[in-house]
Amino acid sequence: MKRFQVIRTHISPYQRQEFISDEKAMVEEFPLLNYETLASFKDLKTILVTNTHTQLADIPEDLLKQTVLIIHPNSGYDHFTGEHALWKNIPLVVGHTIRAQAVAEYSIGAVFEGLQELPQHLSWNKDRKWDRTLLKDTPAWVFGYGHIGKVIADTLSVLGMKVTVVDPFIKHCPHKLLPDWRQGNLSEARVIITATSLNQYSRHMFNKEFFDSLSDEVLFINGARGKLVEEKSLKEYLLTHPKSFAFLDVFEKEPFGEDWHGFPQVWKTSHIAGVEKNLDDKILEFEKSVLRDFQELDENEFFAKYEKELLQNKWIKGVLV
Repeated sequence: MKRFQVIRTHISPYQRQEFISDEKAMVEEFPLLNYETLASFKDLKTILVTNTHTQLADIPEDLLKQTVLIIHPNSGYDHFTGEHALWKNIPLVVGHTIRAQAVAEYSIGAVFEGLQELPQHLSWNKDRKWDRTLLKDTPAWVFGYGHIGKVIADTLSVLGMKVTVVDPFIKHCPHKLLPDWRQGNLSEARVIITATSLNQYSRHMFNKEFFDSLSDEVLFINGARGKLVEEKSLKEYLLTHPKSFAFLDVFEKEPFGEDWHGFPQVWKTSHIAGVEKNLDDKILEFEKSVLRDFQELDENEFFAKYEKELLQNKWIKGVLV
């Protein structure tokens, strides 16, 4: 077996106070693995554990040259786009499956909250009216059909919603599929859900042209990436379409500011769609599995097992998908 040092570059504010000590204990269960820090790294082959705050360009050059694996367990990976030259020859395993269900449930929950908020009757309502639209036959457009988008689209379809998937990087799915929203009739959409990664293709995909193509009453849900949306155009649309509503977990600039205070149609959360009660334990389980396989499998076996999780395989014609 080979000896490696494992270095965690950053943690996130939602992680528990004991996470680093728990991670250290997990790593040191393995023979020939040492848990080190960026301040105390040794001259050893290295496995980096990163998150969305990690800029590989800030990693000491000597350490990056020693890095043989990067584990990126629970964050988006679009910030690696400009650093492709630094990681193109280092296997980079993304743990997007960890948070896929959580982000999908955020979006699905927003659909129920936005379309079918339950009324509260403090006394008997004699007219028994409920001005609602059933989910069944409601047109929903899901942008992206990766791990998150698949859960969203498939679940909404089971509920009877008329699902259209917009994704230029896949050829088949069990729903109506468009490579570009302009090839369909966007005015038919009642629900819009983002589930796409951020890249040069998708940045500001939801812009003035997009919002000008919507109907007067739309539920817009963004739990993916803030810079997918040109917020100025979204605000203009909401101001002129009082029946429309938005659930936003991510923003162009975070934390979001007071400029959103004048929008009663917007439900805002603080980039928490992927957070859940057992998240830290799932991160540790994922890391443990990857570390074990990296030690025990030969290179071809490892690459075959993590084919869908390797960032190298998500780099298509200069685009991270």
